[in-house]
Amino acid sequence: MDLDELLVVARTAAQAGGRKAAFWHHRAHRLFLEEEAAPDALIGEARRDADGAVRSVLTRRRPNDGVLGREGSTAGHTHVRWIIDSIGGSIDYLYERPDWAVSVAAAAPGGALLVGVVFEPALGRVTEARLGGGTLTNGEPVPAPGKRDLTRALVEVAPVGRSASAGRTVDALVPRVGQLRRGGSTSAALARVATGRADALWAPDLKPWDCAAGVLLVQEAGGTVGDLVGPSPHTWPGSGDVLAAAPALWSPLRALLAQVHPPTSTDYGMVVTDR
Repeated sequence: MDLDELLVVARTAAQAGGRKAAFWHHRAHRLFLEEEAAPDALIGEARRDADGAVRSVLTRRRPNDGVLGREGSTAGHTHVRWIIDSIGGSIDYLYERPDWAVSVAAAAPGGALLVGVVFEPALGRVTEARLGGGTLTNGEPVPAPGKRDLTRALVEVAPVGRSASAGRTVDALVPRVGQLRRGGSTSAALARVATGRADALWAPDLKPWDCAAGVLLVQEAGGTVGDLVGPSPHTWPGSGDVLAAAPALWSPLRALLAQVHPPTSTDYGMVVTDR
């Protein structure tokens, strides 16, 4: 298959979804403030419209491929399945904060990632990668991951705010890392790790559409992605727990986090389900 062609399709779809989401952006925020409308209803309508824009591009350009996304899945008849999230970071989106993104990835059977695009519309930033082709941001190759130690690293945690172990996670990391941040969009956070705007991300219990595109961005930029059992080359972790970092930071972070989230043997293996 032509990975360059798939990357063009992914970029076009992500940008179409971003334009539709941006059209809704200020209106949803205004309605949220003025009419006290339910956040889920406002976000849901914007997300459905943006999701439709993404799927329209995929249907036009790759009509026989399958699609997996937050808004539903469709079966395909090829060896390519698209994994999409039309608005990741919905609360930040609703509050008109910049930390939201549209992500589009393509995967082969078994979950091997082929291409990935994360579009951050509020920043005008498109970060993209194809298997074996490196990672680009707005058309420019990203630099190799830094070699800074953990005490100087900026680590993102997202989204752990409602997790029963969130407090223990923060307690384990704060004394040992340079800075800790909590972002709204996991795909945007992975794009930041890939482009050096963050050094690492820990995000447990994700679905494929939360992370698939961003995982490939980090891997193709030279970073390591896996869960607390070990790395997951060429795909996202089957457990749904994602640790992404520059290689020098990955093992030390894994050791710290394993004290809070003891890994189990069921975390092993390439993704073969929709989880």
